[in-house]
Amino acid sequence: MRLLFILFWVSLSVFGQTPHIFNKFTTAQGLATNKVNSVWQDSTGFLWIGTEAGLQRFDGRKIISYAFPEEERAVPDLGIDQLVGGDEDTLWLLQGNYVGIFDTANLEYHNVKIEYKNKVHPRSEYRLFKDSKGRIFLCVRMYGILWYDPIKQQFTEENLPIEVPEGWGVNYLYEDIEKGHYWISSNEGLAVYDAKSKTLSYHGRNPGGFQVFEQRKITYLGAFAIDAKGNYWFSYWDFTLPHEHSTLMHFDVQTNRLTDKYDELDLSPTHYMVLGGILETKQGDIWIGGENILIHKEPNEQDLHILLKRDASPFSIKANIIEDLFEDREGNVWFSTDNGLYMLNVQQQHVYNQQLFEDYEGSNNVTSLLESSEGDIWVGVWGKGVMVYDEQLKPWSKLLNEEVKHKFLGVYHKVWDLYEPPGSKQIWSACQGGSIAIFDARSGDVVKRIAPKVFKMETVRQLEGDPDGNIWFATQRGQLVKWNKGSPIAEEEFKLVDDFETIIYKLYFDKQGRLWITVHNKGIYVMDPKTHRILYHFDDVFTDRFGYKYNVILDIEQYNDSIFFLGGEVLKILNINTEKVTRKSRWDGLSGTHVSRMALDDEGILWMVTNNGLNNYNPERNSSSSYGERDGILYGDKAWGAKLKRRNGEICFAGENGLFGFDPSEFKKTQLVPEVTITDFKLLNRYIPVDSIMADGKMTLKHYENSFAFYFSSLRFHQQNKLDYYYQIPGINKDWVKAEYELVANYTTMPPGDYDFMVKCVNVQGVESDTIKTIHFEILPPFYKTWWFTSMIILLCLALGWFMYRLQINKLLAVHQLRNKVARDLHDDMGSTLSTINILSSMAKSRMQTDPVRTSDYLGKITDNSQRMMEAMDDIVWSIKPDNDNMQKISARMREYANGTLESKDVEIKFEIQDKVYDLKLDMESRRDLFLIFKEAINNVAKYSKASLTNIKLSYGNGLLQMEICDNGTGFEMEQSDKGNGLGNMEKRAFNLNGQLHITSELGKGTRILLKMPI
Repeated sequence: MRLLFILFWVSLSVFGQTPHIFNKFTTAQGLATNKVNSVWQDSTGFLWIGTEAGLQRFDGRKIISYAFPEEERAVPDLGIDQLVGGDEDTLWLLQGNYVGIFDTANLEYHNVKIEYKNKVHPRSEYRLFKDSKGRIFLCVRMYGILWYDPIKQQFTEENLPIEVPEGWGVNYLYEDIEKGHYWISSNEGLAVYDAKSKTLSYHGRNPGGFQVFEQRKITYLGAFAIDAKGNYWFSYWDFTLPHEHSTLMHFDVQTNRLTDKYDELDLSPTHYMVLGGILETKQGDIWIGGENILIHKEPNEQDLHILLKRDASPFSIKANIIEDLFEDREGNVWFSTDNGLYMLNVQQQHVYNQQLFEDYEGSNNVTSLLESSEGDIWVGVWGKGVMVYDEQLKPWSKLLNEEVKHKFLGVYHKVWDLYEPPGSKQIWSACQGGSIAIFDARSGDVVKRIAPKVFKMETVRQLEGDPDGNIWFATQRGQLVKWNKGSPIAEEEFKLVDDFETIIYKLYFDKQGRLWITVHNKGIYVMDPKTHRILYHFDDVFTDRFGYKYNVILDIEQYNDSIFFLGGEVLKILNINTEKVTRKSRWDGLSGTHVSRMALDDEGILWMVTNNGLNNYNPERNSSSSYGERDGILYGDKAWGAKLKRRNGEICFAGENGLFGFDPSEFKKTQLVPEVTITDFKLLNRYIPVDSIMADGKMTLKHYENSFAFYFSSLRFHQQNKLDYYYQIPGINKDWVKAEYELVANYTTMPPGDYDFMVKCVNVQGVESDTIKTIHFEILPPFYKTWWFTSMIILLCLALGWFMYRLQINKLLAVHQLRNKVARDLHDDMGSTLSTINILSSMAKSRMQTDPVRTSDYLGKITDNSQRMMEAMDDIVWSIKPDNDNMQKISARMREYANGTLESKDVEIKFEIQDKVYDLKLDMESRRDLFLIFKEAINNVAKYSKASLTNIKLSYGNGLLQMEICDNGTGFEMEQSDKGNGLGNMEKRAFNLNGQLHITSELGKGTRILLKMPI
């Protein structure tokens, strides 16, 4: 049978009850303010909290605020009165008389227009309601009702899906989904609209035949609800004097009886309260909140229990107003109050707590627990004696040692340990002052009291039986005493086996029958109980890596033939074969240190009490979990005195004036492994909604967005500390990484690439979540590391290589062409001239004696040809030299040549050069062609024009270099002119320059030569 442990707080008797443990969330846990008005859970599992300081979100581990005043579409800076879930990722927010929609995916808020037909009373109050079809209604007290038209995207009174009596305001709206009824609470009364028959019923007009309307008329109604049995619950304001008040009504549809529940509440006439919302949970509990009131009705009971402020427990609700009631998908009930947010974990029914005494006078420490062969629970209390309870933990005896409290030096009521020898039906009690009391296990009567001298009046701390039925005793001073089975219970039968000269904390027989003895500051001795030989002594093995030895062992549990769990300043795991000790502390997942009591459950999970509450340890998974108020365990850190594992598998721990117990299998039933949710994504120190950056199931980040953090949670509000979370990015993390308390995975300076962030959770049994949550994301490389940029660079390098190659080839070709040209010019100019000189020299030589005149003529021609050859040679050298590429050198040579040629002909020269021309540069070919055109023109002026003035002008504009040469000579007829080699060469060279050569001339008007060449 189940063992029921119930915590007793109020001073009604030894057993006062508080079956509910409310977990409180305040500003200390992250709330923006303790004034909470409403909560709502979205489809993902996040709990949204509406407070007087704005909107917040809770993921089971952390509470974050959504206040972005600098953004255009932020939630208005007003308190939130009500939250209602909308479609997909939206929340409806009621803030006074303002209504808006908040998109939880992109964190944008949109105000919703409300279109009233008439004037709204200034004292009207507002409330949102969502029906089963997803339609949103706005109930306005002292006005009426509106609905949200999705086409108009505003609240309107047109085309209302339901009908309200004319002139009625609407305080509350409730939908009976199964029957299609909409119940309307109003100051004017109660009404119901049948959506199937389109009929409206209320008191005085009842086409639907509702029996509740055949009762007395009730006005000024508040909340309305229908329970699982079909009965109606609603509140109204009773104006009956002298004490008008808010009252609760109940209508039984089976008996058609309308009952006023106010008197059942047993409230003082002066107690002011206003009933608020009504909630029926999935398990059938009914909760009713309000101002200065909180009512609870259990499913199979008729009585109403008032909880608000009547409970002195630190785990009760302490608030003036219960603003809202909400049940999440796990069945937890949330209470929004003016003093924080409270949660009631429905799974707490598997845990039971009991406070033993209402007074704290003297010592109330529980030192021992025993389940007798009769199935009763015996509790040893130092300073109070022994208490006995039946298997339902109902007391069936008084304090058994109370009558001897002041006798025998007052030692028998100071109990240290209890033991029942198998088959004896006797309970042995180890007491202060070297005393032993023996009780009848069936009646509780004292059978024997004895104080053997072998104990030397020292406290008997431990007694334990060996496999042969012998009983062993350990004292405060270190005496180890043995009483053999079958011997008389007489002083001389208690034999001293050993003396360890200091405190013995624990006697323990392992599965091999060996006796383990834990001694203060001496470690552990392992003895053969038959030969009394010490088999092992474990002492120095408890020295830690810092050289500190803490060898005080308070408790022992055997895991298998070689592994033993030892409780001390930390959890120690001893391998008796290797004599190696492994330590488990807070660094390894325990919630606290100083392990005082331990018990193994049927599946090999170790449960232990630490100075920070209850923990368990799974040796197969090498993991631990902690349990506290959220799990229904109160004061787990105080249950250091005793332990008990019942035959039905339940485990109990006890200590300072109380005990708690639980069935480990029930914890495991409720610990189904949930799926992990990515709650937040923090990029460059800024939170970003995951949904808003997930495009096509993949998140894309720029190359500089490579430092970020993933936040995750199972979105379970009572199971968080029972789960271990592991995350990994393959390629970055070599193995799964265990998350710390904050449940965040931080990554910095990630290289570009495609990645998968994976996270999972594992419960205390080592069961993993069915699915591994995976986020695909890509970090784009910088443009200079992209494939197209790399390809472009390769192509550019190839092109540059090809260009350099062609440039080299062109240079070689240019040199080759230059050589050819120089050779050609030398051949053309020098060769022909030298040939002429050679011929003329031969002719002059042959006629030197016979024809002196002709010889003289020949020598003159030789001189002229030599002069031309020198000039040609000078032109070739000048054109090749790179220093002459600029127009300053070119114009200087032009000026020099013109002066040298025309001055001997008495021709005046006017040379005009535009400043822009000096900045120009010409390549060798262009420079040579330009100069030769100029030279030919000047030669023609000198030879044929008979001019007295020549104007030479060089200018630059529109990308063209212009050279103009004009003379005032005789000119010639263009049509009759013979284009000899000179003019032909000029045109050819102009063509090479991609230029245009214009020659104009008239008889008696001179000649004009104009060259236009692009630069």
